Amino acid sequence: MLHISSRKSALTTMVVTNLLILLIPLAMGLFLYAKVEKSLRTNANRSNTAMLEQLRLSVDQKLTEVDKLMRQVALDPKLDYMLKIRDGADGADRYNFVDLHDKMRRYGSLVSSFIFDYYVYFAESDTIVKEDFVSDSRSFYDTHYFLKNMPYNQWRQELLAGEYRMAYLPAAELARPASSESAEYMPEKVVLYAQTLPFLSASERLGNFFALIDVGQVKQMFAQIEMASHSEIYIVDGQGRTIMSTSDKPLPGELLSHIQLTKEPFEYRLEGADQMVSFTSSLKTDWNYISVTPNGVFMQQVDQIKNWSSWLFAFCVIAGLIAVSVGAYRNYKPLQKTVHAIMSGKGIHGRAASAVNEYEFIRETIAGSILEEKSLRSALAQQTPFIRANYLSRLIHGYMDVDVSAESAEKLRFMELSFISDRFAVILVKIESVSGMAEEESERQWAHARFIVSNIGTDLIEQPAHRGHSVELNRDTLAFLVNLNEKEANLSSAESEADIRSFAEALFTIVAEKFRIELTVAAGGIHQGPKAIRDSYPEAVAALEYRLILGKKSIIHYQDIVDTKQHYYYPLEIEVQLINFVRSGDADNAGKLLDKIYSMNFGAAHITPELGRCLFFNLTSTLLKIVNSANASLEAELGPDFDPIKTVFSYPTAEGMRFKTKELYETLARSFNVERSDHHVQLLQAILELVERNVDNPDLGLAMVAEHFEMSPQYISTFFKKNHGHNLMDYITRKRMEQAKSLMGQNHKELTNADIARKVGYQNDVVFIRAFKKLEGVTPGKYRELLLQDKTGSDS
Repeated sequence: MLHISSRKSALTTMVVTNLLILLIPLAMGLFLYAKVEKSLRTNANRSNTAMLEQLRLSVDQKLTEVDKLMRQVALDPKLDYMLKIRDGADGADRYNFVDLHDKMRRYGSLVSSFIFDYYVYFAESDTIVKEDFVSDSRSFYDTHYFLKNMPYNQWRQELLAGEYRMAYLPAAELARPASSESAEYMPEKVVLYAQTLPFLSASERLGNFFALIDVGQVKQMFAQIEMASHSEIYIVDGQGRTIMSTSDKPLPGELLSHIQLTKEPFEYRLEGADQMVSFTSSLKTDWNYISVTPNGVFMQQVDQIKNWSSWLFAFCVIAGLIAVSVGAYRNYKPLQKTVHAIMSGKGIHGRAASAVNEYEFIRETIAGSILEEKSLRSALAQQTPFIRANYLSRLIHGYMDVDVSAESAEKLRFMELSFISDRFAVILVKIESVSGMAEEESERQWAHARFIVSNIGTDLIEQPAHRGHSVELNRDTLAFLVNLNEKEANLSSAESEADIRSFAEALFTIVAEKFRIELTVAAGGIHQGPKAIRDSYPEAVAALEYRLILGKKSIIHYQDIVDTKQHYYYPLEIEVQLINFVRSGDADNAGKLLDKIYSMNFGAAHITPELGRCLFFNLTSTLLKIVNSANASLEAELGPDFDPIKTVFSYPTAEGMRFKTKELYETLARSFNVERSDHHVQLLQAILELVERNVDNPDLGLAMVAEHFEMSPQYISTFFKKNHGHNLMDYITRKRMEQAKSLMGQNHKELTNADIARKVGYQNDVVFIRAFKKLEGVTPGKYRELLLQDKTGSDS
């Protein structure tokens, strides 16, 4: 048997997998049981609550009869007068009690047996009137009935003379006096309903209306719930008193408190037994109808299903374990035999430490040789582009000659490289800028740009049946090795050269328009033979250097620059004339003379990049001569660490060098002019007037002022600070805030902050508010409030 070191065998995996499959129906069964149990519990609660609600509706309906009866008696028009009749009144007043007695007999015929009896007690005359009796309270107590265990004096003082507002008193037992011979039905217990009279007066207590509710009649309504659920029913008022119940045991206060805090049935442990408590509230009174059901009765169906489910679950687990064990072993036997066969065939003994289980061992064995072969092929394929690029780079730099023989072609095949002729041209492409990139260009973005240029260039070369290969020389430069196919395409040398020019133009245009990548393309001449590549590459390099003259983003062919002259125009008399213009402060003529020098050298006549650099070096040397001979200093205008040579030659093109050189000469000329005349006073006044006229212009700033006076921003900034004492931008801001404050007065209430911001030269109110608060210390809105307060105070 195969031993797997520190791993689980396939048999264990099979057993675990089958157990997991077995657990799915078991888990579903448990889930369904939980749902069924919840549903049964919910249905039982719903049924219990429904019966309790039916009881509430029945009792509330009966209580409505009590309320109607009380109102008929209490609202009798003569009742208020009768309540004030005192003891010992004459016969006319006593007749009113007889009249009420007759009315109450009629009222009694309208109510059900739910109301056992009712009467009115008149406190002033100590008279009780009921439907069949008019007498004093003592006679009533001695001849009719009284509350058990309650003497007459207590009954009269506490019950008859009490104050009630539609109150229901807890159930009490009735008793007949020993002298009574009445055989009429009398309930064992009654709930006493009481209302102090007069009904419409809350301050007087002249009597009470009493109605006795037959508890036996109410308990008959409890019978249905008692029989259905073996429950105990309680009616509890808002003060926690048990009005009536089917049990002699009182409800604990904690249970009553819990009823006040919840709206749903809940479980409660009462006297050591779990009970289910359901309840509902009366709409007529402050009563709560409470049902307390033993959990054994309430959960009988649930417990029965639970027992069946437990036995079924145990049976399924045992049967499933047996089936899992037998099935897993039978499936494992063929696998075990296969593993033994593989180990015997490969001569493996002991443990296979790398295998997770038998399946993994078989997979590794089958895939082992395939992976080794793929690994070798992959390693070779990964190195092929680097080998090809290195080979092409060596060819381009002249470290080796090109060989297009059949023997060499066979050797180059593994690099996926082949040549179709011995005629070649080298084209260099320099990526000047990538408009679509972020300001901080990453290596990944540059690699993306090189990839685009390389692929498009290769495709364009191969369109006229030539063959092309690209090589990355550095971060922003690529070389295209063009292998011309003149014989098979029947092309002449002139047509091949036209193809090279067409390729350069197409590459330049497509990459710029579609990908916003700006290029400089430099093409060497077409050469033939083993040294064709090493001869064309230096020509392409020379053409690329010529971008100093023609500028960036240009197409340069070596054939077009072969006839360049080897001298430049800058005679001694021109230098002397330039020095005189500068020293006399004539910046305009100095600039015009520099334009003439640039036109003579870089116009129609050709000049090499090297001679172009020499020309600008001489012009910079002349500038330094002027500074040294006159002991002048550019530190105030250009800064203490300014280096004119580094500044001029930091530009990669002649146009950039020309612009910077001209700016330096004009700055120096103006410095001579300002120092020897009152021109600085005029210039300062002109700057102040320009700011005053353009306060509402969003473009007003150092750059705009410098452009207006055709001076450098550095010079304008230093000049204004030196002659005015303030920073130019701070002065512009102060002028704008003065105008803004004038627009915040009474005459411009309709203007918002955004309107004012636009009128004083800000494109949005956020910048305006920030500048106003920085200068004035408060926001524009607060400033307006203070302005309005000052105005109001002065008016008052």
